[in-house]
Amino acid sequence: MPKFNDIEIGTKAQINRLITKEDIGIFADLTGDRNPLHLDPKYAKEKMDFKAPIAHGMLTVSFLSTLIGMTLPGEGAIITSIKLDFRKPVFVDDNIELTVEVTKKIHLSKHVFSSVTITNQNAEVVVTGTVKSVCSD
Repeated sequence: MPKFNDIEIGTKAQINRLITKEDIGIFADLTGDRNPLHLDPKYAKEKMDFKAPIAHGMLTVSFLSTLIGMTLPGEGAIITSIKLDFRKPVFVDDNIELTVEVTKKIHLSKHVFSSVTITNQNAEVVVTGTVKSVCSD
């Protein structure tokens, strides 16, 4: 795990996650978001013309917490601000890759700014954005 002073502009980190039907069900139960777009194939097809129910957007981006808090900047870092653009839906059995790239550092406050890109198994961008985190060291 890098320390703040060791993190360089352009440093990247990635994680992959397969989104399962169980993930979506657990997330729906945990959050109370039981929107039929996430759980009902007929509703998803008829109301939004999706091929199947979609994963919750917040489920998809929740793995940024893992990436920021465990890898870059790493343990002890927390997200203080986040801006996201949801571009495409994520479906059951999509394998998503989350990538963060350090774009700016503020030494006085130990803030790290990173770009966010989430792609699916077809290399389609499903989410973009920026995240600001603060390091504990």
